[in-house]
Amino acid sequence: MATKGGPAMTQEYPLLNSAVADPQSGKQQGQVRVLVALGINPYSARLLQTAARLAGSLNGELLALHIAPPGNATSLYAANLQRHVDLAHELGAQVETVEGKDIAVALVNHAQRRRVTHLVLGQSDVSRWREVTRGTVINRIQRLVLQSGGGIDLYIVTASSRF
Repeated sequence: MATKGGPAMTQEYPLLNSAVADPQSGKQQGQVRVLVALGINPYSARLLQTAARLAGSLNGELLALHIAPPGNATSLYAANLQRHVDLAHELGAQVETVEGKDIAVALVNHAQRRRVTHLVLGQSDVSRWREVTRGTVINRIQRLVLQSGGGIDLYIVTASSRF
């Protein structure tokens, strides 16, 4: 049934998440993989829930990645992280942690290795001055994804957005 001026909205897209086996490796290709960047701030819970809804709506796999700064973490850092790791597991995510100084590079490299199709990121409220003078991690991730040929859809969830 077509709407006035638009195409029919009843068509389904069965190939959206169809997985096709690679003849050489036998691994599935075409699988939807949603990766969420997992941090220690309070917004991580909302990011996880948003990513879980996205993965569920696309019938995809949910992955969570924490990029740990080099060195030893404080007990408060570890406790905050563990709370979010527990939530990620409750939501069905596969959780991994990598160490890295450059968050953007570590995240994009991991996403490419895991053949991620959708990347969910949190953008904290930053001043325009800071954004212009120092840039943002999100801007760097976007550039890295585009320079690598794309293939990853980026979803930005702002700290001030409503859930």
